[in-house]
Amino acid sequence: MRCMRVCSAGAKWMITIAVAAALVSGCETIDPVQDGGYRVTEAMRNHQVVPQLSPIYGKELTVDRAYRIQHLALEQVFQGRAPAGFKGGLTNAAAQQQYGAEGPLAGVLPPDALLKADEEGYRVRLKDYRQPMVEVEVGFRVAHRITQTLPDVKTLKAYIGEVLPAVELPDMQLAGPGVRAVDIIVANAYASHVIAGLGRAPGLTDPDAVAVTLYRDGEVLNRGAGRDVSGDQWQALLWLVNRTIDSGWTIEPGQLLITGAMGKPAPMTAGLYVADFGRFGRIEWSAE
Repeated sequence: MRCMRVCSAGAKWMITIAVAAALVSGCETIDPVQDGGYRVTEAMRNHQVVPQLSPIYGKELTVDRAYRIQHLALEQVFQGRAPAGFKGGLTNAAAQQQYGAEGPLAGVLPPDALLKADEEGYRVRLKDYRQPMVEVEVGFRVAHRITQTLPDVKTLKAYIGEVLPAVELPDMQLAGPGVRAVDIIVANAYASHVIAGLGRAPGLTDPDAVAVTLYRDGEVLNRGAGRDVSGDQWQALLWLVNRTIDSGWTIEPGQLLITGAMGKPAPMTAGLYVADFGRFGRIEWSAE
């Protein structure tokens, strides 16, 4: 059977039974974006682990193609719902070296990413995760729609309405020495849930001066500072905004942008957690 091409109409696409059969039958030429997008979409829809694609496509899985796979799959899974926001990852040199990345990477916060508190506060069900992690971060709330890349931080600041403390709870689905940065991009940078603290006007807080200590049941798990993230929070945010636009998304008012982990990610196990950002705020939750 000869290979068939899957065409995209705007942002909508489908893969037919005939195309799937062609892929399975071993066509000489397989488009990594369409084939990978199909694989990732099916895994996400069925709540399965996102497949590691770098062993399948090798050097054909470039960073650009990984972002295109991410975008194709998420558009199908979200089904018209707007993302809750966007996230940065691998924002320090050690993490980039570990996964063979030349810089940070970006992911998309799912529409239901923002956790809501009940009468007892924020509660996290560990059974909803495969490998739950905790990252303490700085968040930025968007005030105005962004449709094109921005030239500098001065321009960027006009689009930001609030700066706030945030805790990201990513689900690290892939693990092992063979995982590459492109695999993490395809897996949407492990985006899962976020707890957002109270925001304040950008002019009232220097995000680079923020310091945070993370506790579980009173034990210190992690300490971090704003400058841990790419050396400058605003530069990290500018990169995230422009990468998000280049990936085909529009950034809408009210969406949350988180720039990456301060300090190191920590595994999340059962217990009472406190992320103490000092005067910047405090976030508490229980994992059970």
